[in-house]
Amino acid sequence: MAQDGPTTYPGNCHCGAVRFEIHLARPFQMTFACPCRLCAKTGCPWIFAEDNELKFTRGRDTLARYKTQKGEHEFCATCGTQLTVRNHLIVSGQAGIGVSARALLDVNPFHLSVTTLPPAPEEPQPSPVTEPQPTTPDALKVYQGGCHCGAIQLTVTSPPLRRVQVKEDNCSICQRNANVCIYPAKSAVAIEDPRTQLREYRFGRQFTGHRFCGVCGVQLYMHLHGPPSAVVARLSPEKQELVRRNLDVVPVRVAVLEGVEWNEIRVEREDEGTEGYVLGA
Repeated sequence: MAQDGPTTYPGNCHCGAVRFEIHLARPFQMTFACPCRLCAKTGCPWIFAEDNELKFTRGRDTLARYKTQKGEHEFCATCGTQLTVRNHLIVSGQAGIGVSARALLDVNPFHLSVTTLPPAPEEPQPSPVTEPQPTTPDALKVYQGGCHCGAIQLTVTSPPLRRVQVKEDNCSICQRNANVCIYPAKSAVAIEDPRTQLREYRFGRQFTGHRFCGVCGVQLYMHLHGPPSAVVARLSPEKQELVRRNLDVVPVRVAVLEGVEWNEIRVEREDEGTEGYVLGA
């Protein structure tokens, strides 16, 4: 970044309901990744700011909040974008405010410098009730996972992730949601939502539903709706079959799964950016 003096960074959730600015004395050079369980699931690289450096310009009263022993996370109740955390341990060891760099406009997450903070003691977690794991062939592994609060649980039956495609891009929604995903078939994914806390956000052509927990805000997976059935019916049989195959997939965020062999998987990045994303008035 060329300039050296005071710098203002605008940011917003994906749907635009919540907007803010951070006013820093100089351009930020570093972001910080917290290794706690919640921050690992959300994938937020934090910029730590003073309270008077953060200004909400729209929608602060609509924020959803989720409080843990390590801070209070704020996210958009409509689209689920993680925005800020309050009373979080910062570099100095004191409690402060973190702003997700992924929510800033014109900031490419692939170009961020990220330092991992030292781990702190973990707080007790809810013990979700899960079904016994099914017996699987030797070539498959059962990955359990879910949101942070325990309201929603996922089970994915897959080859070890080092053997499957893992992708990340930086489009406007995937940038904000830290979407590093695998693409198992629907039959390989089981979802439990006994408290009906799953929320869905769709935009644009409405083909994809981005699903997150309404309690803790953790993004979980995508539900592929595809084009309207009337449109598909007018396609050739070959194209109808292609649509069917494409919709028989559940993109799942790897960060919400437990026991992932992160040091063995290879993430394919597509650096196409946010071209075409327009924030409404």
